[in-house]
Amino acid sequence: MMNKADRTTRRAALRGVAALSVALMAGCGSETTPSGSGPSGYYEGETITLIMGLDASAGGTTVGRLLAKHLEMTLEGNPNVIVKNMPGASMMNAHLFVLLKAPRDGTTIYYGPRSSLGELLEFPGHSFKYSQFTILGGVQLAPLVTYVRKDVLEGGIQTPADVLKADGLIFGGISAEHGRMIASTMGLDLIGANYHFVGGYPGSGKIRAAVLGGEVNMATDAAHAYLNEVVPTLEQQGLNAPLFSLPVLTAAGELVKSPLVPDIPTVGELYEEIHGAPPSGPNWDAIRTMIEIDQTMQHVFLGPPNMDNEAAETFRAALGPAMSTDAFNTEAMRILSYVPDAVDAERATEILNATAEVTPDVQAFIEAQIARNNGY
Repeated sequence: MMNKADRTTRRAALRGVAALSVALMAGCGSETTPSGSGPSGYYEGETITLIMGLDASAGGTTVGRLLAKHLEMTLEGNPNVIVKNMPGASMMNAHLFVLLKAPRDGTTIYYGPRSSLGELLEFPGHSFKYSQFTILGGVQLAPLVTYVRKDVLEGGIQTPADVLKADGLIFGGISAEHGRMIASTMGLDLIGANYHFVGGYPGSGKIRAAVLGGEVNMATDAAHAYLNEVVPTLEQQGLNAPLFSLPVLTAAGELVKSPLVPDIPTVGELYEEIHGAPPSGPNWDAIRTMIEIDQTMQHVFLGPPNMDNEAAETFRAALGPAMSTDAFNTEAMRILSYVPDAVDAERATEILNATAEVTPDVQAFIEAQIARNNGY
């Protein structure tokens, strides 16, 4: 593989050839520049490796492979884009590899989930801030839906507000420190549900199985997984009862309902239905913060520090177009059953910087939620 100096020399030579060709054609009276006379782009002839901190079978890897395929078609130079899985240490192995070891020429980029709470709460092993990377953009995935087995209440859960009448609610989750678990249990606390958190499940698939088997009776899942995995299974037994979704935060700072689940109330809407007024106070402030720092732009593209500027700008310019083509939309619907949204580098930077702006009161509330979920 050529190093940065070699690529710079090659691009300069290509520009010189292109200029000479134009001059010669002009001297011959031609008004047309021959096809292929100019450079094809920064990434011509290169391979870009997307480093992911997930297992190869994870749903996030499926998204990464889809994006890699369509980035190949929109990046200048049409490079090969491949996914390399580097699981371990809660994604920190992949993060630190790109931060500390990746070449700065733009051929090695981190893609996948991020740990905003790791940065905020200084989890063990999270020894960096996301501002240290070269921020290239991100991806907005589906929002969360919290659901319950209908049979937790005699006569069945008929409306989401009925969950307040139920005893023995057991929420099954991953770890108490996981952002999905924190945001969802904060929502349950907000509406006034009485539940017990049981963590330790290795992933959403195991949690769904636990709900179906009756080990636990409520959980949360991404909206597309809820629609495609939870609903068909629980509906067969008449057990499905959605409670609320988390709203989506727009770039203007407005919380809106996701079009993926238009019939499920947001947690704010459910609170207002139950209590007769919009939510407010420390719990609501913490939920808004979790949506902003953890559930907005769930996946990121990050280059190493001081990444080559031409590489960074080339990559940034390709992300939006790659995710807006008819081909991408069609394939995303076939594979994922929904179409993720691109987040440009400027907005991605705002979202990542929001972690540093969390107030001490909200941080303390988040820490207390983790302690509560851990049973402390």
